[in-house]
Amino acid sequence: MSLSRYSITPSIQIIDASPILYLEDVNSLIIADLHLGYEAIMLEDGTYSPYNQTEELIEIVIKYINELEPEKLILNGDIKHSFHEPTKIENRDVKNFLNSVAQHVKELHIIRGNHDVYLNWVVRDIKNAIYHEIDYNLGQYYFTHGDRNLPETLLKGIKYIIIAHEHPIFSARVNGLQKIKSPTYLMGPLKYKKAKLIVTPAFSSYSTGTPIHPKSKEFLLSPILREEVILEDFELFVLSDDKDVLHFPSFKLWS
Repeated sequence: MSLSRYSITPSIQIIDASPILYLEDVNSLIIADLHLGYEAIMLEDGTYSPYNQTEELIEIVIKYINELEPEKLILNGDIKHSFHEPTKIENRDVKNFLNSVAQHVKELHIIRGNHDVYLNWVVRDIKNAIYHEIDYNLGQYYFTHGDRNLPETLLKGIKYIIIAHEHPIFSARVNGLQKIKSPTYLMGPLKYKKAKLIVTPAFSSYSTGTPIHPKSKEFLLSPILREEVILEDFELFVLSDDKDVLHFPSFKLWS
């Protein structure tokens, strides 16, 4: 399989124009916001979905693990969908995914997201899984889900903070008519820290996403994006339908 790699820094690559980041210097894959068990919640609400994303996501992740051979797979929050104790169906999907992918990496790191209630009970039976309640440090990287503010201080040597939670999308109208929406990565500086912030799009098949624009900053989900950055300074790396990455300069340079 021939992979496309789009470098957003010397060591960070977007793989196949998808919500998969590869950190070359620490040989790790990053995905987030899987929202497994979404179909079970739909069923509770009286909506039947014949499609279940879990098996497809397992196949996709294992495919990239086999190709890139990472030592670590890092799941940056919201592995499950419900905010409460998982139903039998949701619990089955989460266990199936985690057990399947864990067999293909040396370490499976799971960072708790705001949806991940009771997830620690599922993780404890997976020998190579490491559960992080708030954050995880690895080399020059700091991972946290993004649903809470950053700590006042970071470990020395942290250059990149990687969050999820927002499900960012690029939304625009072409010639004032056709509206396009595409998942996007964000990258830019923080107000009070030297590290750069990277926001990853959702891995879930069901994510509708949050349109990103400085003028609507108050509606963003993550307090980090609302309070700790100047959004005008952020670049966008938009994932197009034809498997290309479109790089947009910082908002302040848009005409």
